[in-house]
Amino acid sequence: MKQDSPTPRVLVIAGRAGKLKAAVDAGFEVVYAQHTGLFSDRHRAASHEALLLDYTRPDLLLPVVAGLHQAAPLALVASFTDPGLEPAGLLTEHLGLPGNPASVSALLRDKHALRARLAEAGVETHPCALVDNAGELRDFCESHGYPVVLKPRDGTGSENVRRIESHEDVERAFDGRPEEQPPLLAERFLAGKEISVETVSQHGRHRVLALTEKFIDENFVECGHVVPARVGAEHRPSVEKLVLGLLDAAGLVEGCAHTEVMLTDTGPVSIESHNRMGGDRIYELVRLSHGTDLERLGFTLPLDIDPLPEPPVPARAAAIWFVRAEPGRVVDVEGTEQAEKAEGVQEVVVTAEPGGVVRPVRSSADRVGYVIATGADPDSAVARARAAAEGIRVRTEPAAVQAHT
Repeated sequence: MKQDSPTPRVLVIAGRAGKLKAAVDAGFEVVYAQHTGLFSDRHRAASHEALLLDYTRPDLLLPVVAGLHQAAPLALVASFTDPGLEPAGLLTEHLGLPGNPASVSALLRDKHALRARLAEAGVETHPCALVDNAGELRDFCESHGYPVVLKPRDGTGSENVRRIESHEDVERAFDGRPEEQPPLLAERFLAGKEISVETVSQHGRHRVLALTEKFIDENFVECGHVVPARVGAEHRPSVEKLVLGLLDAAGLVEGCAHTEVMLTDTGPVSIESHNRMGGDRIYELVRLSHGTDLERLGFTLPLDIDPLPEPPVPARAAAIWFVRAEPGRVVDVEGTEQAEKAEGVQEVVVTAEPGGVVRPVRSSADRVGYVIATGADPDSAVARARAAAEGIRVRTEPAAVQAHT
């Protein structure tokens, strides 16, 4: 039912200031929940009220928000960042608001549990197992063959994802790992073209809005993305059937989702899924290419402010390419201005600065910038974004740099 209030109130848990501005632009009054040390002037400028607390603690969050809701009712609780998704679901249930329950976020975060749910629902079956030591990993590899992917069951940002190709890799896989760590997830390796599927949902009805093609390095970290993906029309029905089946099996009913899929020789296979829009500025690539504002829809669809959109036809292509540098201490950064002036370039961000440290790229957090560009087709958009990004030179000098583990 459409909201009668001219100014609905939304609680946004964590995330960047841009998401708060999107809510304000959509007509919301914003209450923002964040850890005290992460609340910035940009957040303050885009929010009407702020709750500064550890939002991951339900014993703190629930009574505070319940009291706020009683005094000035909320229409929606939302989060677009992984740590905030389950707290948002708990509040959604506790306050009786529209949205996904915490169980959806918990299931999608746990990659092993999601595999089991998909198999149980008859959506797909893919070999996987939780392994606690080299012996268990060796047994899995001997049963399913090499290569195997080994990763945290609840990881994000491609962090600590490894390819196991031999018995020697198996023996090294658990070296230096504390015994109290949770088991890792082993899966049969998927070969093919990797894409992500950007969807929106309203009251249990789903729409595929865009397919994103991904460019992955040897550590499974994205070098870039392009929307729309260079995927033949013959693949789309099977991709949509898989993803919509996954969303139904997970119990997702509202908002944005981002599902990663491998197009193999035998058909599409899911990799993982999240009940949020894709990171790496994919939502901006969708806006530039398809004209669809995922940030707005994440707020408006659950309240029927906007209808569930029909799949849009892309007017052009948009790509992002990430800036990389040799590990070490940053000496200087050059080429940013030239990148900003290059044909088709829409956005340039470089986070490296003199005196800072560049780490080996082991997760998406280790990259030092990006360029977004548009073009008439995916090839031209990728070429423009990549050329501009590779023209940015982050010069480093040797320094003691520790990789994220």
